[in-house]
Amino acid sequence: MEKRVGAAMLAVALLAVTAGCGGGDAKSDGKGSTGAASDGPVKLKLAYDYGNTIPSTSPDSNEALKFLQTKLGVQFELNVNSWEIYKEKIRVQIASGDIPDAFAWRSMDDFIVGMIKAGEIVPLDDYIDKYPNLKKQKDLYITKYQNKTYAITNVRNPVASGDMPMIRKDWLDSLGLQPPKTTEELYSVAKSFATGDPDKNGKKDTIGIQIGYANNAFIGVSGLQQPFGIQDKWVKQGDKYVPNFATPQFKEWLEWMQKAFKDGLIDPDFAVTDGRTAESKVVSKGQSGIFFQYASRINDFEDNYKKSNPNGKLVPFEPVKGPYGQGATGRVNYGGLFVTKKAAQDPAKMQKLMEWLDFGASPEGEQFNLYGVEGVHYTKKDGKNEVNAELTKRDMPGAFLWTLPVGKTEEVFVVKKNSAEAQKLVSDGNLMLEKFLKLPVPLDFAFSPTRSKYNAEADAFINGSIVKVIMGSLSVNDWDGIVKQWYDRFEGNKWMDEIAQAAGSGNAK
Repeated sequence: MEKRVGAAMLAVALLAVTAGCGGGDAKSDGKGSTGAASDGPVKLKLAYDYGNTIPSTSPDSNEALKFLQTKLGVQFELNVNSWEIYKEKIRVQIASGDIPDAFAWRSMDDFIVGMIKAGEIVPLDDYIDKYPNLKKQKDLYITKYQNKTYAITNVRNPVASGDMPMIRKDWLDSLGLQPPKTTEELYSVAKSFATGDPDKNGKKDTIGIQIGYANNAFIGVSGLQQPFGIQDKWVKQGDKYVPNFATPQFKEWLEWMQKAFKDGLIDPDFAVTDGRTAESKVVSKGQSGIFFQYASRINDFEDNYKKSNPNGKLVPFEPVKGPYGQGATGRVNYGGLFVTKKAAQDPAKMQKLMEWLDFGASPEGEQFNLYGVEGVHYTKKDGKNEVNAELTKRDMPGAFLWTLPVGKTEEVFVVKKNSAEAQKLVSDGNLMLEKFLKLPVPLDFAFSPTRSKYNAEADAFINGSIVKVIMGSLSVNDWDGIVKQWYDRFEGNKWMDEIAQAAGSGNAK
C-alpha cells in the first residue's frame, strides 16, 4: 500500500501553487506563458510509469521519439519510470510545485481527490468527444468523480474477462451430458462431475466446480455470482448506496453455494487453495470440470494436462442463466492519465496533448507501437513488415504512447504457438462471451476515506464470513448479523455517504 498524502494538506499545498500560477479552468481561453511560440513545437511535460526498462528519452538518440515529436509538432519533457520509482517521484514533483501537464496514477485516492478539490486536475468529458479515436473508447474510461471523467485509461478489450465459463467437454461426453444453461443445470452437471466418475478411472477423485481463496480474495467466484445479479460493489436501493453483500440476492447466492459445497460439488479444499493451485487443478492435474476464469486457461490446459492426456478437452460455454440474469464482468483498467489545470489553461498545450492521446488510440498509433517508424525500424516487403528488431528494442516506440486501440475480440488470449484447435476455442469463446459482457460501474472504484482506513480489514471480515457460510459453519440466517457487524465495525454508514458523494449525490439521513 502506497503512502498517501492527506487530502486536506495536499489541497492547501496545491492551492498555494494555484495562487502562484493564476486562476482559470478547463474552459479558459487564457494563452498562458507555458505554450509554444507560433513558429515552434508545443512543449508538453508528461509523467507516467512504463515497465522496468526505459529507453532513451532524448530525440537525438531515439528515432521513435524524434519521429513522434516531429509528426505531432511537440517537444516532450518526460518523467518515465517503473511504477515503484515513479509513484514516489511524481508525489515529490507535484508537492514541490513542479506540476506536469499530465501525469499517470492508478487509483482514485486521497492524492487524486485532493488535487481535484484543489482545482488542479480537470474533467475531460468535453475534450474526449472532440477526438474520434478517444470517443470510441470513452465507455471504458470509468475513472470518475461526481459523474465526471478525470482520466484517460489504458484500455484493453473487456472480453479479457476472468468470468469465462469453461468445462471439460470430454467429461460431458463421457457422461452423456450437455453444457449447462441454467443454475439448475450447472448444479446437476457439477454433481455428475463430482460423483459420476467422468474420467472412468474407478476413483472418486474429480471436482465439479473449482474455486479458490487466498489473501482475502476469491478465485473463480465472480462468474458464479452473475446469475444472481451480483456484480457491482455498490447497489442503489431507494436513495442509498449499499454494499452488494447487503442485498437479498447475495443471500440467495450464499444459499446456492452452501448447498453446492455440502453436496460435494465444490472443491472441498477451496478455502486453502490459492490462485495458482486452483488453476493447476484444472490445467495441470485435470481434476476439475468447471472453472470460471480467463480464457487463457485453455492454452495452459493444452500446454500441460493435454500433453499426457490427449483426449482431454477444456472448452468455453455460455454464462448460465439464473434468477437475476446472465452475464460476465468485463475487464477494465482503472486509473490513467490525469490532465492538470496547467495544460487546460493553454489551448495550444491542450490541443497537442489530446492529439497525442488520440494518435495513440488510432490504427496508425497501433502500427507505431508495434513496429516503430517505417523506413527506420521496419520496411514493407511483399505486404509484410520486415522489422529491425535490434533498433526497435533499443528505441521502444510504445514507451512514448499512453493510449492504444482496443484489441480485437477474436485475438484476445490467442497464442500462435498453441494448436489451431486451441486458438479457435479461445477466439470463438471470446466472440461468444462478448455478447454477455457487463462493464464495471465507476462506483466500484470510488474514493472513500473510510474505505482507505478499513479496506483490507473489512474485506477480510466479509470474505472470511463468506467462506464460513459456504462451508456451513455459519448459517445463511446469520448473514444479516454479519452485515450489521460490518456496518458497526467499519463505519458503514459513513462509508456509504462517501460513496454517494463520490457519485455526485447524497444518502438520505
